[in-house]
Amino acid sequence: MARNEIAMLVDLVKNNISTSKNYGQYYGRVFQREALSLKGFARHMMEHGKRITYEELVLTLQQTVSCLKELAIQGVPVKLEGLGTFYPSLEGIGADSIQEYDPLLNIKGVHLNFRPEGSGTDDERLTSRILKGQCTFKMNDYVIPHYKMVDGKKKVWYERHPIATLGIKDAEEDPEPEP
Repeated sequence: MARNEIAMLVDLVKNNISTSKNYGQYYGRVFQREALSLKGFARHMMEHGKRITYEELVLTLQQTVSCLKELAIQGVPVKLEGLGTFYPSLEGIGADSIQEYDPLLNIKGVHLNFRPEGSGTDDERLTSRILKGQCTFKMNDYVIPHYKMVDGKKKVWYERHPIATLGIKDAEEDPEPEP
């Protein structure tokens, strides 16, 4: 693992959606770890440099979350230079006419989206291709999704199999050139 000391674990999942044009193909999916809480994130940030106290950092992050929510509700995008822009969008269904459109019925959800920073040097940008170039990938598991109905909702659980048993190799930065 030459690029980074830490590798991104990749699971392979088969597309089992029979109506999909890509039915039967396999796709890489980031192995999902347990989410880091705000306080856990603050602790992680503190490990990278102790310029402010842990308590000050937690309060700053809590206020950041609160203010992002407040501004999203107002429809205001927030650009954090070097990180990207958080902006709200709506999920919903259409109406046959302007008169029939009711936001309480037609709007199904409000999303807080993130557009990564796209300017600066490669070390500063967070675009998908830049991030890919900075990752080392380690193949993890082959997963088989299983679906069941729980309380009227379709739930998924994954049967995991080590991918190493299939002879799949991890991505390497640059293979040694042959003499």
